[in-house]
Amino acid sequence: MSKKNILPIIPIKGNVALPLITKNIEVGKKTTLKAVDFASQESEASVVIVPIKQSSEGEVKVKDFLEFGTITDFSVIKKWENNALTLKLSPKFRVNINKVWKDSENDFWMCEFEEVNTIFDLNEEDKKEIASYITDQAKDNKEWEKYLHVNLENNNDEINYELLLDSIVNDFASGKIVQNPDFILSPSLKNRWAILKNILSSDEDEMIVQPNNVASEAQARANVEHVINKKLKDKMDKQQKEYYLREKMRIIKDELDEEDSENDKNSIEGYKNRLAKEPFPIEVKNKILASIKRIEAMQSGTPEWNTEKNYVDWMMSIPWWEESEDLTDLQFAQDILDKHHYGLKKVKQRIIEYLAVKTKTSSLKAPIITLVGPPGVGKTSLAKSIAEAIGKTFVKVSLGGVKDESEIRGHRKTYVGSMPGRIIQTMKRAKVKNPLFLLDEIDKMASDQRGDPASAMLEVLDPEQNKEFSDHYIEEPYDLSQVMFIATANYAQDIPEALYDRMEIIDLSSYTEIEKMKIAKDYLVDKSVKEHSLSKEELTFTDSALEEIIKYYTREAGVRQLERHINSISRKYIVKLLNKELTNLIVDPKIVNEFLGKRIFDHTEKQNESQVGVVTGLAYTQFGGDILPIEVSLYPGKGNLVLTGKLGDVMKESATIALTYVKSNNKKYGIDSKIFENNDIHIHVPEGAVPKDGPSAGITITTALISALANKPVSKEFGMTGEITLRGNVLPIGGLREKSISAARSGLKTIIIPIKNEKDLDEIPDEVKSILKIIPAEKYEQVFDIIFK
Repeated sequence: MSKKNILPIIPIKGNVALPLITKNIEVGKKTTLKAVDFASQESEASVVIVPIKQSSEGEVKVKDFLEFGTITDFSVIKKWENNALTLKLSPKFRVNINKVWKDSENDFWMCEFEEVNTIFDLNEEDKKEIASYITDQAKDNKEWEKYLHVNLENNNDEINYELLLDSIVNDFASGKIVQNPDFILSPSLKNRWAILKNILSSDEDEMIVQPNNVASEAQARANVEHVINKKLKDKMDKQQKEYYLREKMRIIKDELDEEDSENDKNSIEGYKNRLAKEPFPIEVKNKILASIKRIEAMQSGTPEWNTEKNYVDWMMSIPWWEESEDLTDLQFAQDILDKHHYGLKKVKQRIIEYLAVKTKTSSLKAPIITLVGPPGVGKTSLAKSIAEAIGKTFVKVSLGGVKDESEIRGHRKTYVGSMPGRIIQTMKRAKVKNPLFLLDEIDKMASDQRGDPASAMLEVLDPEQNKEFSDHYIEEPYDLSQVMFIATANYAQDIPEALYDRMEIIDLSSYTEIEKMKIAKDYLVDKSVKEHSLSKEELTFTDSALEEIIKYYTREAGVRQLERHINSISRKYIVKLLNKELTNLIVDPKIVNEFLGKRIFDHTEKQNESQVGVVTGLAYTQFGGDILPIEVSLYPGKGNLVLTGKLGDVMKESATIALTYVKSNNKKYGIDSKIFENNDIHIHVPEGAVPKDGPSAGITITTALISALANKPVSKEFGMTGEITLRGNVLPIGGLREKSISAARSGLKTIIIPIKNEKDLDEIPDEVKSILKIIPAEKYEQVFDIIFK
């Protein structure tokens, strides 16, 4: 498959769940309960049901799991006093288990799997054989009569043979299928029918004992009698066990004076009662009533009956009118946003504006807010804070890797295993029609032969269209106009163009070291101390310790790695505390080095002395800013240009432009024209293993060339950034905030920037402005005057 599929496991012994056949199970082991809890929160209540070997005893091990299973949705029917749960399983797809492991952090089983896609390869002869077999079985066994709808008079194309074979297995051979994994793993329906015939015929063969030459006819009759008596006893034992459990359940309910409300809710009468009492839209009510009439006309347990019942369940579980009341206190919203997130002034201002307009107009017709920024800068957590600030239910759907249009719009209910798309599924989880709906990683949607999900998202996000969103499964327009959609993306350029037009992009740039220090002091340290049940008196982080971690142990746009290192120090302190080696600890840089090991990263420092042909540029990376020394050397040759340092195409073009500009203006800068003819020029940008690209090194390369060609040193205190043209114009660049912070951190005193970047100076922290002298330049002549005169 194109991506890994990973879900929690619920192990079952001696049985298997089959697609589209609902069943109830009881779970009580701690590991299984943890898996259920994790799936409820992280995987949209989806798990993989995996059989374990009959011989396994005690604690389940990796080797006990069989190589097949079923993806299933689940809902909790009942929670018992001993924390055990009764789950209703709704199996969907067969899967082949590739790998099983135990999640060490959460202590439950996980697996990586591949879906098994069914091949419908039964021919007419096979279908006739199945119909004939069912007819023969029904003559002797009334339990087979419910399958008599499969006969030669019906149109065989209307019969769901996959579900039919699974239903027969579920009714008559569920225990045997564990020893026959090919029935689950084989994609071919023809092969599954062959396997099922062998299982059923082996059951019949046990009833037949052929007399041999040694055994007498009387002995043969005795053997047959023995087999029959054994089967009769097993059947009676099973019936007695079921009777005992049903009676026990009834008595417990009588003692608790508790009715089985779930069964009533799912009964036909329960449906009708809800339709009579609850304000469903009239079109939806009529649609549900029509399906209920079809259910009443069918024999229960048939594939068509299950299909219609699942449809009614979905239609009645979607929030058609339920909504929550939004908070309108602007100051409360501001306080919540400030409490959970430092900085992000523009984002917070936009949310307050949204809330103010919503309160004033009661309308949500506005562009979709899209938070764009590198991983780890807090996009998802910010969306959760927004939901808390305005009192909305928070739900999320991850769009990374979604390629199939039906993932958004759902499948038509006539298909096997059909269900609504992710939008309607998530609205069911929200339980209200006006939640805050996070569309996570919207830039990672893709298209293939199964359709274009990005185009399907248009109807979701366009305020003019989403009042009547069409899902193929529910077949009724659904109003999404009251949903507050927020999207997240790592790269704005990867968002599909049609969606980009409907969005309001808010950039969350990478955090500076100053901001990381503030976040660590005000948020991360307190969070870590609280989560590890410590007090500030026991564990204290000094500013120098946090600075040590930020500078030399992390290189990231966000603060995830920073938080991990702080948590690591907290854990190591707890070990020493419990071993009675320490009673309290003040963390300083020395402790950081001891607990986290040697420094992982290092930042480039300014040069120790001014040199000819070496100029300090300013770079912007996904991890923030850094300085970039550029070196130029001359040696006898024929005027060739050599570029090294793993440069991208744009940076190579900048070097060529810089050289052309210097050649065409050599007299202005005191350079002999013959020097170009008699020497080769080598431009190198350290570090050679790190890819570098972009036009902003233009004036830096130009200055280095002039320095080397005119034999004039450049002060080590200067740094510069800006694109250069053939006419010597200095064009604007991006990332000025990060670049200026890196310049101040590296010890530079003055930086030269394009004059058109003066508008970005208000984004530079005051601490940096107090250290750096920032000089704007419009033409390269101004840069030359500043550096060399």
